[in-house]
Amino acid sequence: MMRSARRIALAVSITLVVPPVLVSTTRTAWAQAPKSIRDSLPLEARGHWDAGVALAQRKIWDGARTSFKAAYDLSKNPRVLFNLAVAEKELGRYAAALETFKRELAEGKGQLSPSEESDVKAAIAGLERLVAEVTIDVSEKDAEVFIDNDKIDNAKLPGPITVQIGERRVRAVKPGFAEAVESIQLAGGAKGTVTLKLQPLVKTSRVNVSVVGPANAVVKIDGKEVGPAPYAGQVVVTADPHQFSAEAPGYVTATQSAIVKDGEILNLTLQLAPEQEKGKLVVLAKPEGSTIEIDGKPVGATRWEGPVDARTHQVVVKKQGFYTWSYDVDVPKGGERSVSATLNEDRNTSFVPWLIGSLVVGAALTVGIVLLATPPDQQPVDGTLAPFKVGTQSAPGFSF
Repeated sequence: MMRSARRIALAVSITLVVPPVLVSTTRTAWAQAPKSIRDSLPLEARGHWDAGVALAQRKIWDGARTSFKAAYDLSKNPRVLFNLAVAEKELGRYAAALETFKRELAEGKGQLSPSEESDVKAAIAGLERLVAEVTIDVSEKDAEVFIDNDKIDNAKLPGPITVQIGERRVRAVKPGFAEAVESIQLAGGAKGTVTLKLQPLVKTSRVNVSVVGPANAVVKIDGKEVGPAPYAGQVVVTADPHQFSAEAPGYVTATQSAIVKDGEILNLTLQLAPEQEKGKLVVLAKPEGSTIEIDGKPVGATRWEGPVDARTHQVVVKKQGFYTWSYDVDVPKGGERSVSATLNEDRNTSFVPWLIGSLVVGAALTVGIVLLATPPDQQPVDGTLAPFKVGTQSAPGFSF
């Protein structure tokens, strides 16, 4: 009765998992001795400890487990873990009980008495026959993994992880991926491996992008920066091409379109050339002889081409008798821009004199016709049909 005051009904609770010799030397859980576990607990934890013991006496193991866990959380006393592990075992949670016993052994180093340490090791040996180990390999390392309905801490992956014997259902979930599930049958003391490959809901293929030129180039896909060159990653498979580009200070951006196909690796090489301060401008003008001006200065006629600063320039094309043409053109660095101008004839400049001349000629013709059609003034001739007078016009050399 003086060896330890912490065990709860070991003859009842450990019989199924530890060798018979342990059962014959166990103590009762509530026998009190100097500096018992209860006495070493802070006041706020003692109530939970007492409740746990009372529930264990009535074999209400679920409640006892909750109380012992609360007592441990408040005290962090590793000796409390023994009773918590017993409750886990009585609930059939052998894997959890084994892990709790191992935790007590690790945390209680230097605090457990030799007999307490012996009890824990014996319990571990007995439980190891009722559990199995499984190693879980997941394709997506940040996926959530569950064994049955219990979520596994990712820090424990890939394992081995202690689990209950029998059929275990292992699954992994991650947003954007289809759930991966696999079942495994495990016997006591067995070891198994589960491989879970999550398939993306949207298909992707690998793309490798290398850049020739600067060492500090940045790769972009569809306008979004994805990392420094060289780049290797997964890109969504689509029927339309993606835009792959590379950029670096002092270099002209290189862009290439390519279609990413399912199951095929796409390898691209983008070459960057140093930026130039000038570009080339080509101007074509019609009709022949049209004057070409750039930024207000005449540079030629009909056709002109040559280097200009990489910026926006005003191109003007003129010719007498035609409307003036003007256009602002942006010339890129190291690039070439061509513009064509066809002038429309300005008919207003020739219509006025033509109209004035037409009116003068027309007026003269009208006056001539009127003069020819009007007879000269003469005296009326008396006829025989009085009292009428008939006017006549005498032809030259004739008289009436």
